[in-house]
Amino acid sequence: MLQLQKIILIFKEFFRENPRYFLILFSLLLFEGIVAASSVLAVIPLADFLLDPGLNNPSTVTLFIQKKFLLFDIPSNFWSFGIFFAFLNLLNGALKVLIRFAILNIKYLIVRNLLSDTLEKFFNTKWSFFSGESQGKILNTMNKELITVGDTIGAIATQFSQFIQFFIYLSIPLWLNASMTITAIVIAFIFGAFFLRLNKYSYKLGKMDTETSNIAMGVLSEILQSARIILGFGKQNDARFKYINAFDAHMNVSIKSQVLNAIVPNFFKPLGILATVIAFGIALNLGSHIPELTAVLWSLLNIMPILSTLLQTNISINNFIPSYEQLLFLRKRANEHKEIEGNIIFKELIEGVRLDNVCFSYVDNKTTISNLDLFIAKGKVTALVGESGSGKSTITDLVLGLQKPNEGLVNIDGISLNNYNQESFRKRVGYVPQETILFNSSVRENLLWSSSSSSEEDIWEALEAANAGLFVRHLPQGLDTIVGDRGTRMSGGQTQRIALARALLRKPELLILDEATSALDDESERLIKESIEGLSKNTTILIVAHRLSTIKNADQVYIMQNGRIIESGSYRELSSKNTSLLFSMLTRQT
Repeated sequence: MLQLQKIILIFKEFFRENPRYFLILFSLLLFEGIVAASSVLAVIPLADFLLDPGLNNPSTVTLFIQKKFLLFDIPSNFWSFGIFFAFLNLLNGALKVLIRFAILNIKYLIVRNLLSDTLEKFFNTKWSFFSGESQGKILNTMNKELITVGDTIGAIATQFSQFIQFFIYLSIPLWLNASMTITAIVIAFIFGAFFLRLNKYSYKLGKMDTETSNIAMGVLSEILQSARIILGFGKQNDARFKYINAFDAHMNVSIKSQVLNAIVPNFFKPLGILATVIAFGIALNLGSHIPELTAVLWSLLNIMPILSTLLQTNISINNFIPSYEQLLFLRKRANEHKEIEGNIIFKELIEGVRLDNVCFSYVDNKTTISNLDLFIAKGKVTALVGESGSGKSTITDLVLGLQKPNEGLVNIDGISLNNYNQESFRKRVGYVPQETILFNSSVRENLLWSSSSSSEEDIWEALEAANAGLFVRHLPQGLDTIVGDRGTRMSGGQTQRIALARALLRKPELLILDEATSALDDESERLIKESIEGLSKNTTILIVAHRLSTIKNADQVYIMQNGRIIESGSYRELSSKNTSLLFSMLTRQT
């Protein structure tokens, strides 16, 4: 009963959002029903003629069709009755194809809208949504479960159409011979009672199928993202076995699920034919009119596959419901993590960014940032220095609005970041993360992704500013060279400089470099450092530094430890004071 309620709710939701398409489908179904009913009745004059070529005692239906034929000077013979019967069945077949086309259009339109709406919800969330949810679940939902939801919608629309077809097909034999029809339907429902009991098991299998698919997708995603370290440690076989085990668990459930879906059509259909034959035999012994019995038999033989499909579709929908539930769960979670959007459109940085008495902790973790005050001044270079885990990267997340402080405020020019439209602010920020990510496209496309309206001149200007112009000119296809997935066809230094150029192309008000040179060789670091020195003259820069050589031009340095600032001042001031922590750190690195 609970599953039926869910099916009704799903149908109501999609009918409310797409009434026009369902009304078109309903109109087609009504027309198809009329044609289907006519095709059933059309067998009566054909049977009458075969039993009595003289048509001395024709049925009411035969007399009605004869009169219509006379209006068009069509003779009443085997060929006219046969062609008329064949034509109606051909028209009925064409309408069925048209209905299937309409159902597929509804299905994919709704899937497209769901996909677009779900992605919009996902990308209107805080970063905590992505960091808090299993990547396997998100990937599986968007890759497999959403298609399964589409199948569910198609199945519901199909079931809706078949209910109408069932009752239309049923009306004719009930009118012609009610006792035979009722007998056949009752026997068929007795046979079908067993199959209805499979619904609960189908839902359980569907839930297991979704969960095991989440796990398998998560393992595959993790393996592909970790390919370098897997190869480096020689753990290829372990990675392969881990995924194969996860896939085997999913495969075992999926096979059971698909076999269950195959049970109904392969077992109920012959049982439905048996029910029809039994009812026909009973009616024949009672001396019913044979041409009418032929029409009833023809109609019932059309009804039984519909009943079979209705049962199969019901089991399929129960199997699909867990996919829809998972989609709803993620959409609900996305709404719970919805980005706080202000109304102020950010245009330019006037004074700077200030963190005022900020405290922050990740869920179920100890405090990461505690009572922190920090100022990133307009037109200055601000550096964050400290050991791993001291809270440096968390501060960049707070400045970008990817994380929200538990206490305190992040202010832009004296106004809380929460009051700004987040997208308008981030579009004026250039961000180069520690883990550089380039897309599997050309250098040009990677750069234009940041600022699609930029000219060729703008592109080369950004590349030169990032010390990347020379090596890009020497690439096989220049700007049109494909960089590979995540930039794998280039060296780390080249990838990092393209990422810096991408950030610079949008001419940002604020440039954030999060450990941008931590994994580079000395030459690549030198080029990045030169770029930073060139940019520092007219750009507001926040540097999270591991290598202290990259912050020599810093106007303000904050040294962090355990989420607190323990020392601050200009690089020149702190580096020349032998009692400062920065001096000690420089000595150790040297």
